[in-house]
Amino acid sequence: MRLKGYQIGELVGIAFLLASTATQLFYVEPLKREIEWRLVAFNNQQQSQIQLKALYDNQVTLLQQLNAPAERIADAEERREKILNAYKNSDADVAELVIGHQEIEGYLQIVVIGLFAIGSLLAGIGRVLEMHTARRAAGSEV
Repeated sequence: MRLKGYQIGELVGIAFLLASTATQLFYVEPLKREIEWRLVAFNNQQQSQIQLKALYDNQVTLLQQLNAPAERIADAEERREKILNAYKNSDADVAELVIGHQEIEGYLQIVVIGLFAIGSLLAGIGRVLEMHTARRAAGSEV
């Protein structure tokens, strides 16, 4: 049995549909999950940063109110700055990673949509041509 051109087009269309589904399942969805996880981690990190800043601000204020030695106040301020600077580096790293991944996710979504559209079009045209050929063959038999 020899395949006709429209049947090959239909098979290629089905392959494109499967490729779009595979791209969605194996690339886009895991990438989305990773972005969501990193955004949740980023949000938790932001909350921790706010809480630690408030904690150290309160400690510095309390030390000032108790007339603590200047070196103790300076030590608390130094620890506060050191911790907040560590968070600033982490914030930038997470932001860069998420922005980069979101761009890739956008491109992959375009690929999935393109594969799905081409696959649907090819499969549909193949189906129409097959039905047209079957109708023509049935009409010539009568």
